Amino acid sequence: MGTIKQGILGGFKGKVGTVVGSSWKGIAYMKGQAQHVKNPRTAGQIYHRDAIKAVTMALRPIIPILRLTFAEYAHKMSAFNKAVSVNYKAAIYEAGGEPHFNYEQLILSKGTLKPFSYLAINDMGENGNYYLSTISDGNQYPEYDGLIFAIYDVTGGVWQTGIIRQHFHVGDTLEFHGMPLLEAKEYLAYACTYDPASGKVSDPIAEVEAYAG
Repeated sequence: MGTIKQGILGGFKGKVGTVVGSSWKGIAYMKGQAQHVKNPRTAGQIYHRDAIKAVTMALRPIIPILRLTFAEYAHKMSAFNKAVSVNYKAAIYEAGGEPHFNYEQLILSKGTLKPFSYLAINDMGENGNYYLSTISDGNQYPEYDGLIFAIYDVTGGVWQTGIIRQHFHVGDTLEFHGMPLLEAKEYLAYACTYDPASGKVSDPIAEVEAYAG
């Protein structure tokens, strides 16, 4: 919208070509005419909208975590919208002509920190006392400032997320209390390294397991 101060057109009302003129509190302004889509319900458009909805619904329960894990790459959009964009490309698949979300392909984070290769999350007593075992890579024991993880209960459709804000070395075991992990259920787990001071994260840790016993 542009305010008209002077010029050959001056202030005007109504439509001139693709421009609509009007005034507000004595100030003349003009704006482009809204463009209309001839057919907003083509098969491709419907599929795209349904796919966006599927990603949004899948990620909505972990919005607080995604605001951290995609903040570094959220240029000109919110961190959650960036997470939706990345996971739209990574985790949507088509079946029966409809889009579905593949939780096994979910991407938890996008960042520049270095991740390690493997994390095991074990609830040995099935009481929610997690033991997060970070596995060393050869003789290397790098230090990290924190960790973010998420566990998805495939059976119940419930999420558990956690943020660990403490220094640790790869090879250490960390503790966290959350919802119990039960042997009768199936879980998917995701994690990334995290620096609370800078807000930076890593790309996802390559292999993360969560289990009871």
